[in-house]
Amino acid sequence: MYNPFIEKQDDDDDDCGLVSEACHGSQEALEKLILRHQAWIFNIAVKMVMDPDDAGDITQEILIKMITGLSSYDPQKGLFRTWLYRIAANHVLDMKKRKFEVRIHDFDTYVSLIEKLPDHRDFSHPDKKMLTEELKTGCMMGMLMCLNRKERLAFILGAVFAVTDVVGADLMEVTRAGFRQLLSRGRRKVHAYMNGVCGQVNKNNPCRCENKLKTFLDLGMLSPGKSRFCRPGGRQVKDVMAERLEAFDRSYFSPFLERFREQPFYDPPDITIWLRNAMNGEEFRQIFNIH
Repeated sequence: MYNPFIEKQDDDDDDCGLVSEACHGSQEALEKLILRHQAWIFNIAVKMVMDPDDAGDITQEILIKMITGLSSYDPQKGLFRTWLYRIAANHVLDMKKRKFEVRIHDFDTYVSLIEKLPDHRDFSHPDKKMLTEELKTGCMMGMLMCLNRKERLAFILGAVFAVTDVVGADLMEVTRAGFRQLLSRGRRKVHAYMNGVCGQVNKNNPCRCENKLKTFLDLGMLSPGKSRFCRPGGRQVKDVMAERLEAFDRSYFSPFLERFREQPFYDPPDITIWLRNAMNGEEFRQIFNIH
């Protein structure tokens, strides 16, 4: 699968060709451009807001900005992927707060609530394995929500998708040192709290997702057969990214970060369906010279 976050690529010209065709009225080229990038934008959005429905809306908002600004893209000033993911980065940093950002924003409060939930070690359920994965993924996403937005985005890019400081700095429009500082700060915070409470990061911790299932089910926060995060048998983040880990990661942070890279890589809602519907509008067709 195409990974836009690899520092050097042989197929960057593919984007430029599609942009040129799209600006000359090719609906097919525009759809190909969207299909090439929508999954990565969607997965950034999911981890930024912890809600697939909100992430779908955010992805569409970013792609609308891409489409309406496409004619202003200048290949002489940089790669298309840099231009597009800067739009994505600025959008997720500046957008209005989504529901889970309002509910979860503080490590101490979040961890305290988790620790206070009662354990039910003998609880059984026919979907226990799937429910445990659902709770584990959701809980880890909740940890990211406790970071401020800049730290969260740097963590997603650098710790989850393993972008270099060159790429990360370019996308977030900060210095390489600034990106490394944001990443290091976010990584330390998440690791410190997860290492202090989470049994999957530190086996000496008593907190286990499977022991919290009954409580979450009773509270209506888990629903059998209605998974929001778990994708059994689907791709994981590590399956679609280029593995480029620093030695420091391998020696210290790797076991912790691996938990995030084992999370699902989500298939986005197909934005091209929305695009085809939008193209029925005369105003849209005139803007993009589509006939």
